Amino acid sequence: MSRRSLRSAGPAPALSASAQSLFWAWALQGLLALFLAWWLLQRGVWAALVEGDPSRISLVITALALVLTLWCGRRAWVLQAQAAAGGQGAWAQGFAQQRAAGLADASALLSERTHGPHETAWWFAAAAIKLGLLGTVVGFIVMATQLGQSRVFELAEVQLLLKQMTSGMAIALYTTLAGLVANLWLGLQLLLLDRLADKVAADILAGDTVGLQAAPAQVS
Repeated sequence: MSRRSLRSAGPAPALSASAQSLFWAWALQGLLALFLAWWLLQRGVWAALVEGDPSRISLVITALALVLTLWCGRRAWVLQAQAAAGGQGAWAQGFAQQRAAGLADASALLSERTHGPHETAWWFAAAAIKLGLLGTVVGFIVMATQLGQSRVFELAEVQLLLKQMTSGMAIALYTTLAGLVANLWLGLQLLLLDRLADKVAADILAGDTVGLQAAPAQVS
């Protein structure tokens, strides 16, 4: 039996099924997110978000979550393709060629292919919650500014001041909420992608190990 056939006989079918399940799970949660966004639109939540957060930081967080969610779907598709290909995928073949050439960093390069892009995505996921904290600071600055501009504490003045301070509080709360939800949503997707990438890398390494062990027994 050749080394290539030994690589193909590994746990690729189970891995491929797991990768397909993850991709379709992402597609399902995408549809659920679209339905939830439509439901919130019908309830006027998006309008309240735009009106209550004049800093627009909440909208930036929402746009970031949308873009990164689409990227996660594309990444899930790429991992699914590599898992379905088994030992014949571009990542597996590249790793085998680098090992055959005696490249010492072949495993590190494989890790970069499977996990490298995820590190940037994790940074953006963390940026979502940091933007939420930034909105909190902006909201409290608005409140402090309004309080500092007040000179006469009459009843009408106090009522106006409280109304103006409510705007700053709304910015702080909306941005914090948007940042937390986006971070949790994106973190779950990236965690699942990391686990699938681990499995793809482990399958490639296991296939290469089987091939190396069988190589001395091959007859030319």
